[in-house]
Amino acid sequence: MLAPMFRPSCALLLSLLLALPVSLVGGCRTNPVSGREELVLMSEEDEQVLGDEAAKQVEAQLGIVADEELNTYIQTLGAKLAEYSPRQDVEYSFHVVEMEEPNAFALPGGYIYISRGLLTLANSEAEVANVIAHEIGHVAARHAAQRDTAAKAATVMTIIGIVAAAAASGDGRAVGGTQFLSQGLLAAYSRDQERESDRIAIELTSRAGIDPGGMARFLKQLDNSTRLQTGASRIPGFFDTHPATPERFAEATTRAQVARWTPGFSIAPTQREFYERIDGIVVGPPANEGVFRDNIFLHADLGFSLRFPPGWVYQNTRAQVMAFAPGGDAIALLELAGPGDDPRERAVEYAKEMGITLVDGKPIRIGELRAFRARALIRSPGGPVDSLITWVAFNGLVFQLAAGTSGGGLPKYDGIFRSFARGFRPLRDEDRAQIDEMRMRVVKARGGETLRELSERTGNDWNLNETAVANALFVGQPLDSGQLVKIAHREAYEPAPAEEPAPEAPEGPIQGPFRDPSPLFGSP
Repeated sequence: MLAPMFRPSCALLLSLLLALPVSLVGGCRTNPVSGREELVLMSEEDEQVLGDEAAKQVEAQLGIVADEELNTYIQTLGAKLAEYSPRQDVEYSFHVVEMEEPNAFALPGGYIYISRGLLTLANSEAEVANVIAHEIGHVAARHAAQRDTAAKAATVMTIIGIVAAAAASGDGRAVGGTQFLSQGLLAAYSRDQERESDRIAIELTSRAGIDPGGMARFLKQLDNSTRLQTGASRIPGFFDTHPATPERFAEATTRAQVARWTPGFSIAPTQREFYERIDGIVVGPPANEGVFRDNIFLHADLGFSLRFPPGWVYQNTRAQVMAFAPGGDAIALLELAGPGDDPRERAVEYAKEMGITLVDGKPIRIGELRAFRARALIRSPGGPVDSLITWVAFNGLVFQLAAGTSGGGLPKYDGIFRSFARGFRPLRDEDRAQIDEMRMRVVKARGGETLRELSERTGNDWNLNETAVANALFVGQPLDSGQLVKIAHREAYEPAPAEEPAPEAPEGPIQGPFRDPSPLFGSP
């Protein structure tokens, strides 16, 4: 039988951390959720600053869904639940983030995000409310501050272990065991935090008059979705930070069964009203971030297309659009350099920011568009990269098209790089006709028909298993007359009206992707 996980007390952690600079040592404080005394090294003020900065990265790298009504709905639902939070010294805010995967996460300072993929998977307001309440639990219990302290404590434990091992054996053979224990400490904190947040969620929804059983139902949905994607339930490894979904489902079911609650607050009390809130939500990549059709990148909102080298591997992110050569020795990159109409000016600014020298720079024309092209040797972690960079002015913005290769391969790719830059052009009508996206729609079933028959009748673009999971149904289950069923439908994309002001363009490329939020709704 394994011994219980070692959980250091506040006093012990404080004594361990005395090795740190005095400015890093906080104090023992009462946790607003547990009521227990615990050591935290991160002040409430530092927690807020960290959350503010991380929220900017989330909005820049992931993006907020451009649906004001949907965001208002989630904000209103979250604000009601936050009224019952045991922690009231933060201003909670709630947003729908551009993520295809079903996920939710919390940042220090009260920032809470629900993915559109999660809303697609949910089948009731109670399910979403319990997820939101779970994230409030992370903020209320100061889980980010706890993990910060645990990480520092684990570091100190490892250092002490190194010293002790060296003293005992002279060769540090016990270091691995100490690192093993410090990793276990961090993993135990994370697993316990998820369980605690599940418990808080059921308490908050019960007090608000929302069905606490929504937590168990959504966890079941999440488990079914995971099985569909991977062929198995999510089974955690020894150091995984989340309990297995079936385990959480069982615990949430038990807690909901004994919870005392009376129906009270609700914005969308019926499934029909909830579906009305999420009908039309995008499923899969959103077209407003541009789409690939073969090797052609089309952006309806910004009004341009760009031909990437055929046969390369393409990747579209909010910050950049990239293509990699099959051999991995070359890259082509599209970025928005910023507002303006002078490509040479942007080139000079880029060279200054990057600390590089542009050579052979000269103004050129790409069709009717003003452009500036130059060569540069750019330093990278993998070594120097020979690059051909072109800046193109179009519709009040300057786009940067960079192509590079390492190891002296520029002569091999020179023609491809030049062709890549020349492939930038204004969007044509025939290009716009190719731009579409998948949206979730809600349809009514006919009495006795199956999911297969409904899918064929409605033009459902989900397969039968995807449809069954999204609706918490069985594939062969006969449907009732008028039963609401979520389907996916590919539709032509309509960009925002021209009279609406476009979002302010960022100054230069956004630096480094924000770390992926933890799956199964946690705090990143």
